[in-house]
Amino acid sequence: MTPETRAFEYAIGVFAVLIGLAIADVATSFHRLLRSKSTVKWDPLALIAALYALCMAVYMWFDLWGVRHFAATRHFLFYLLLFAELFVLFLVAASSLPDELSTSIDLREFYAANRKKFWFLIVLFQVGYVGAGLYFIAGMPKLPIPVMAILLVQMIAPLALSLMLLATQSRAVHYVGIGLLFLVMLFHYGRASIN
Repeated sequence: MTPETRAFEYAIGVFAVLIGLAIADVATSFHRLLRSKSTVKWDPLALIAALYALCMAVYMWFDLWGVRHFAATRHFLFYLLLFAELFVLFLVAASSLPDELSTSIDLREFYAANRKKFWFLIVLFQVGYVGAGLYFIAGMPKLPIPVMAILLVQMIAPLALSLMLLATQSRAVHYVGIGLLFLVMLFHYGRASIN
């Protein structure tokens, strides 16, 4: 085991906690909805948005593995920025489903009331993601232009789509936008592996 691998294993501990908390929050909130004695009016859009938040946590785990060889991930200031980004990811997950269960829960109303906060947090996360991505790309050997273009689209498309979803109330646009976010995610991570 190389010193870099040992350092990465040490450094990733707090990141694992934040990602785990994000996943646990979505799972716990969904479990509460399933077991609620109150009436729950289910809404596919709210559930799809929560699923996307859950997938964001999973794909960050893959991204962290992908940057394990970059020494910058172990420098304090950059580490602090990654911590902040993963903290925002936790807030995204925590805001994806209701925590308090009242006498009746309408997930459609919850999504409408929570939409701006949820998508603002995702935009904030994506801004940090693009910034970190550009930093890592700058530290790579010169990449062929088509590869660079694909990387840029994979980073910028989720930010652009999230901004669009923050700016609009249309449920149809939200369905399409979240569907496109899933497609970009699958294109970006579909063949990724941790090995």
